[in-house]
Amino acid sequence: MVKIPDSIREFIDNQGIFVVGTIGGTKFVNMSPRIFFKVEEDAIYWLDFFEHKSFKNIQVNPYVTISVFNKNDLEGYQFKGTASYITDEPTKSEIKNSIIQNITKENSSPKAKSLSEKKAHVVQFEPQVCYSLNPEEYSDLSIGSDVDSTSLFSS
Repeated sequence: MVKIPDSIREFIDNQGIFVVGTIGGTKFVNMSPRIFFKVEEDAIYWLDFFEHKSFKNIQVNPYVTISVFNKNDLEGYQFKGTASYITDEPTKSEIKNSIIQNITKENSSPKAKSLSEKKAHVVQFEPQVCYSLNPEEYSDLSIGSDVDSTSLFSS
């Protein structure tokens, strides 16, 4: 798995949101924004409050793409990897409570508070490859990878 450098972890935290792309049985891509998350060196965790498209897609196909970007600076990153649901306790509750505590400190909106009180699944994403989305850089070359990135696009 790819280690996420401190500078990129900080970038993700500063944006406060990222987008998750999943594909399930329908073959259509689902894109879903996430604000309840935690970034560690070797994984990104997020809370799934709904059992909708992303939830169902990950159960069928664990391969996920995450994109995070700053539209003003034209800077961003894309991660490709696998997602799974954490079900073991107390790990699940510890991660969930940590995420909720951090996010509700930063986001005091009534919607965020309401969501934080709902039941949530904890998703663990393990990145296998990372790309820059910066237009000046070679965005088709990986920044970090534990796989042969050329095999990601072959048929």
